[in-house]
Amino acid sequence: MEASIIKQENGKVSFVLSGFKLSLVNALRRAIINSVETLAIEDVTVYKNTSTMYDEVLASRLGLIPLKTFPELKKSKKEFTFKLKEMGPKAVHASDLVPSDKDVIPVYGDMLIINLREGEAVELEAKAVFGNGSEHAKFSPGHAFYHFYPQISIKSGSVKNASKIAALCPVNILEGSGDSLSVKKGKLQECILCKACEDFAGEDVIKISSDPDKVVFVVESWGQLEPKEIMSEAIDALSDEVSEISANV
Repeated sequence: MEASIIKQENGKVSFVLSGFKLSLVNALRRAIINSVETLAIEDVTVYKNTSTMYDEVLASRLGLIPLKTFPELKKSKKEFTFKLKEMGPKAVHASDLVPSDKDVIPVYGDMLIINLREGEAVELEAKAVFGNGSEHAKFSPGHAFYHFYPQISIKSGSVKNASKIAALCPVNILEGSGDSLSVKKGKLQECILCKACEDFAGEDVIKISSDPDKVVFVVESWGQLEPKEIMSEAIDALSDEVSEISANV
């Protein structure tokens, strides 16, 4: 299997895979979503809550806050706790959580936890643990998906309604001017194979197909881990699962 990066931006990476078995590509996607371990709040002890939000709902919201995760901490016996003590009127955000470890903190400090009105108060302690997406979606490190590499064939010569055809593309990879229609340079791999342009203009004008031997694989992190770390952890998890199966067959 060969891989080449197409685009890398903050928290998201896209790359092309070739020379693969589709079952292995899907196994990698599933490993990313279900097998990579991250930290998330699991246990919440509420000492005081005079707000209108039920304790269970408050605990659920805390569990969905992405926490900065360091894989090397999995083997440590450290406890990762957060304390929260606030009085209204105030909008309480993730940044108001006081961590026991200065590195394990909420990824997005501006995430709203609760709006406290005048006289309302919340006091609690929360404990974060390692888990994976197969246990609960809150542990999933991000979004992973793939699609076959697109192929676009455009009629040579003049194209009627070229600008309208280009405007139909939801990912804006087509360029239409006058009677000329083309794919923007470096944008082919961004085609999502929706065929909106083909449905309008017909296959004789523009035909959308895919290369069965190449896929575009996209990993988008929720922030707990960098995409590179997610891939590394997923491959390790997949390797461990294969070794376990081999040992028991």
